[in-house]
Amino acid sequence: MSRLNRPAAAAVAAVLAAPLLMAPIRADADTHDGTGAAKDRVVTVFSNGLGQVWERRGLAKGSGPREVLLDGISDRTVAESLRIGGLGGDLSVREQILNTNLLSPRSLLERYLGKEIGYIKVHPTTGEERIVPATVVSLAGGVVLRMNGKLVTGMPQRLAFPDDTAGMVTSPTLSARIVPGAGVDGLTLTYLTEGLSWSTDYTALLAEDGAGIKLEAWATVANATRVDLDAAHLRLVAGQVNRVAPQPPMPKAVRMMATREAAMDSAAGAALPTREAAGAVHVYTINGAVALPSGSRKQVALIGQVSVPVTETLISAHHPQVFARHRGMLQPTHPNLQLSFDNKSLVPGGLPLPAGAVRVYREGAKGGSLFAGADQMSDTPDGETVKLALGRAFDVTVTREQVSHTRLDANGRNVEAAFKIVVKNGRGAPARVRVEEYLPGDWTIVETSQKHERVANSARWTVEVPAKGEKALTYWARILR
Repeated sequence: MSRLNRPAAAAVAAVLAAPLLMAPIRADADTHDGTGAAKDRVVTVFSNGLGQVWERRGLAKGSGPREVLLDGISDRTVAESLRIGGLGGDLSVREQILNTNLLSPRSLLERYLGKEIGYIKVHPTTGEERIVPATVVSLAGGVVLRMNGKLVTGMPQRLAFPDDTAGMVTSPTLSARIVPGAGVDGLTLTYLTEGLSWSTDYTALLAEDGAGIKLEAWATVANATRVDLDAAHLRLVAGQVNRVAPQPPMPKAVRMMATREAAMDSAAGAALPTREAAGAVHVYTINGAVALPSGSRKQVALIGQVSVPVTETLISAHHPQVFARHRGMLQPTHPNLQLSFDNKSLVPGGLPLPAGAVRVYREGAKGGSLFAGADQMSDTPDGETVKLALGRAFDVTVTREQVSHTRLDANGRNVEAAFKIVVKNGRGAPARVRVEEYLPGDWTIVETSQKHERVANSARWTVEVPAKGEKALTYWARILR
């Protein structure tokens, strides 16, 4: 049996629980052309977990058919989207293969299934190490070895493999057979990849009087491609593009880093992203280079602070029971507080707002601003209205009661019902509450204590309630079905 000291053993052993980190494996330089690191990379990120990468690669001088190797590509790349082009002239591609057979403890075991490897044993007292021949019998549910005529399982120990990694790489590698034309002095590589996504987060500072907000937005870009994708130019696409296959769930990254790109902070004097319409979507281009390490979540300033007039509305919505008699008062409810504003020419040329979470803070004299609630905003074109539900009004309650019910036919399909709604205001200032009653079937408000409006399938009233007071609203409805 061969013997192995500790440093030598560590150099050849594969630890089952951890991946190996080595330099990319390349073939003979006489037959392959290494293109070097990517340059001038443009990363375009969509909001649905898809990214597009364009980059420039060098190309050694020479003519005639040749094979090139390009590494630094994610194993989550959509292989069918890979496209190689020429710089300075025409280039044809005869064949291309994306090799994602990564060198790892598992892939080594699979490669040597049914073959002999080395099992490293350590003497319990002297610490001397030796390699015992072993055969990989099975990998189903764990590693099974045959040693000295016995089957051995449970592998906390180290294994040693022959130094033969043919066909395996330490990072995905694209090999291509190309025929560059005259004048070609470089390559371009374009591909789509899973694992890139971005989202928008808004901060809205609400004035004490509730009449306006100061709105700004940050974009959070996540790189779960398992490769670094530092971008000379970063583009973020707002809107939805169609895909030809369902998107698989994004796995958790091994490490996650959250950083803010200080260079993008408007306070630092750098320009905010430029925006342009591109067909059905809007594209934001970040100014300057952006580092996107693997497993990172980076925030960059997206929209600078803009002042927006807003309206605060208390809304009490209900679906009354109309086809049966209901005695007694329902439990009091608290109306929802809604903040709304018109996204209309907030900046010259308009300001489409990408979907994202909006967190609202209310200005205060003591203790700084106070979190007032948050809501999710959908993609909002210029000219549309944004409505945000922030929570429930603590000091305002609404109580409902059915006061009469009459069947208009024997089956009870057509009825008349009357209701009383009492709005109480515990605030020290008047409150305005919008009462919404969603009625089924073909309905008519026969009689009401104050004017209402019909909006789709709801009847709406605006009830003015004095400070520390209450206001009653009654209505009588006829429902046919």
